[in-house]
Amino acid sequence: MTLMTAEASAAIREVVKSAGASGPAFEHEDLAFFAEAMRRRAGIVLPDAKAALVFRRLAPRVRQLGLSSFAQYRERLWNPDDAEWDHVVGQLTTNHSHFFREIHHFKLLSKHLSELIEPGPCRIRVWSAACAAGQEPFSMAILLAHLLARRQDVDARVLATDVDRSILTAAETGRYTPEDLGRLPRFARPFVRQQADGTSTVVGAPQDLVSFKFHNLVGAEWPMRGPFDAIFCRNVLIYMSRADQARVVDRLARLLKVGGILCLGHSEVARGASSLIQRIEVPSSYVRI
Repeated sequence: MTLMTAEASAAIREVVKSAGASGPAFEHEDLAFFAEAMRRRAGIVLPDAKAALVFRRLAPRVRQLGLSSFAQYRERLWNPDDAEWDHVVGQLTTNHSHFFREIHHFKLLSKHLSELIEPGPCRIRVWSAACAAGQEPFSMAILLAHLLARRQDVDARVLATDVDRSILTAAETGRYTPEDLGRLPRFARPFVRQQADGTSTVVGAPQDLVSFKFHNLVGAEWPMRGPFDAIFCRNVLIYMSRADQARVVDRLARLLKVGGILCLGHSEVARGASSLIQRIEVPSSYVRI
């Protein structure tokens, strides 16, 4: 048995103690297994310091399946195409978001799209490359619907992709809690309708503008052809290795139109990545050159 690092071992002991549980058994081999799987399936790096997170998020599922150890769970996952992997990826990815998050990016997007919308027929393509539960692409679609009011001659679409299949299924419903909605801009309110159970749904044109698809940013296949007028890839690169960050940003840049914009998360920088983009004055934002 490979010994767990002192840092990881201490973290697991603390999690098990605080949970008042004695298992399921978790070893360094288990952490290594899920770390490699997440790197391959989502580009996410899980160092030993994340051992407690892996244990905390997957242990309930291990218990639910009646297993006594993570080693048994690994045996359950022998088939790489098993649907159980969707649960693993869903639990080990972060899907926190809200509508119009980082408002400076949406002000940039509004200005950019307003300049692209011509008096006659035109085509607009926007991509939310890590869409989580859909708040980001629906924010894009609401903005587009607002800008395109009473225009029937604009071919506009929002592509929304994520590596978590379960969250994509939820996103397609367009149903959100008050916490998900945050503080909506005034122009967005007509596109959200409150339901009897206290949740709200996205209604009208924005629902028709968004297409949700599964996509692994570190996978070999990128089926989308572009070109895109704007791409948001926010708060996902931070979990990747520097090499994967550079490769992903380069591929995103190549799918942008010249003059198209790329927005990253507020703590993300396209350092050492594509020479096809240039940083602009808006935080974590770039333009295709």
